[in-house]
Amino acid sequence: MSSQRRKTQPMTPVIPADLTGEGREVWSRMVSGQPYWDMHPELERKRVEVRRLFEAYNRTDFEDAARRRALLERMLGSVGDGVVVEPNFRCDLGCNIHLGAGSFVNYDCVMFDAAPITIGESVWIAPMVGLFTTNHALDYDERAAGGAVSRPITIGDGAWLGAHVIVLGGVTIGRGAVIGAGSAVTRDVPDNVVAVGNPARVLRPITEADRMGFTR
Repeated sequence: MSSQRRKTQPMTPVIPADLTGEGREVWSRMVSGQPYWDMHPELERKRVEVRRLFEAYNRTDFEDAARRRALLERMLGSVGDGVVVEPNFRCDLGCNIHLGAGSFVNYDCVMFDAAPITIGESVWIAPMVGLFTTNHALDYDERAAGGAVSRPITIGDGAWLGAHVIVLGGVTIGRGAVIGAGSAVTRDVPDNVVAVGNPARVLRPITEADRMGFTR
């Protein structure tokens, strides 16, 4: 099936092998959309591990492609061919992020991946975009105690997220969709549309009239 036609499916979360039984239970609740303790010591340990990796990645020379690739593969759940991630990239756990082939993540992107973040092929992510799967408890006492719920984010092939876009947990952005700069995406966006605003709303479909006549 052509990458232009396939539907991006959320990745199945994997539980790290180095967690204790209690840690596995907390992780399982986290990735399955149940309330969980966001400050559990084993989650904090995994955050420290990935922080070491993304800080090392952000210090690499841009021409050191082999080291950058090796660090990305250690840091993230999966990385397709030809992926580019510019510094300063930051994430929460890393292993729940999946980047499809040919995708480009521009400067200063933040991904909080308590639930899976699945990014399709040839996706463009502009500077200072934030993908946030976690929603802390609204009740103050629960929030102060570390209560949270996380839901996945899925971005289809060929989508383009403009600068300063925010995407919240539970959202799927369709294949070829364009999200206008500064938008906050709080609900699903269908294929091949332009969506803008806070909260983002579909402005119009992308049609043949949008072709610029560009050739290479």
